[in-house]
Amino acid sequence: MQKIILYGDDILAGFEHGKVTAQMTQRLQKAFPQTTVINRALPGHRTTDALTHVQRDVSALDPAVVVLFFGTNDILPVNEIKPGIFTNNLAHLFAALSPAQIILVSPPYIDYHKQPARSWPRQLQFELASEHMARKYQLPYINLLKAMQAQQHPQQYLQEDGLTFNARGYDFLTHLLVPLINNCLQRTPSASALKKAPN
Repeated sequence: MQKIILYGDDILAGFEHGKVTAQMTQRLQKAFPQTTVINRALPGHRTTDALTHVQRDVSALDPAVVVLFFGTNDILPVNEIKPGIFTNNLAHLFAALSPAQIILVSPPYIDYHKQPARSWPRQLQFELASEHMARKYQLPYINLLKAMQAQQHPQQYLQEDGLTFNARGYDFLTHLLVPLINNCLQRTPSASALKKAPN
C-alpha cells in the first residue's frame, strides 16, 4: 500500500487548543482510502529541526508522496533563520526525501496583528523563497499564502491565535492538496522523480 507522509510543523500536526489532533490526517485518509496516511509533523518545528530526523521518521518509511509544509516557525525572529538558510534547508530535505514525490506548501497567511513577531514582510520573503525552490526543483507547489489572501477574510481559516488552522482552514488546505496528491500517486515513483535544477 502506498504511503503519504505529512512532514511539517504546527498546521500539519493539527495543533488545536494546545494539543496535536488528527485533523489533517483524517481528511486525507478519507480522500485516499487505498493509501496509508502517516503524520510526522511536529508543533514548533522548523526546517533546521526537520533535518535532524527526516531519515528516520520519513525516508525510512519509503513514502510515495511527502507533503512538505514548513515556515510557520522558520519566520520567527527568535534564532532568526534567513530566507537563504530556509532554502538551503529545503534543498537538503529534498535530497533526503528522494525518490519520494514531494509536494511543497508555502508558509500560510498569518494574522500579523495577533502574531506581530511573524511580520507581513517575513511572510512574503519566505513564500517567495518557497516558490523559488519549487520552480528550481520542478515540484508541485501550493502557494498557500496567496490562496488564503485571495479570500475576502483569510482570518476565517485561523483559530483565535491568528496562527493555527480551524476546521475551515483544514478543509481549505485539503481541497488544495487532494488534486496534487492524486497526480503524484498516479505517477510511478522513481529515482528521477526529484529533478535537479539545470545549471
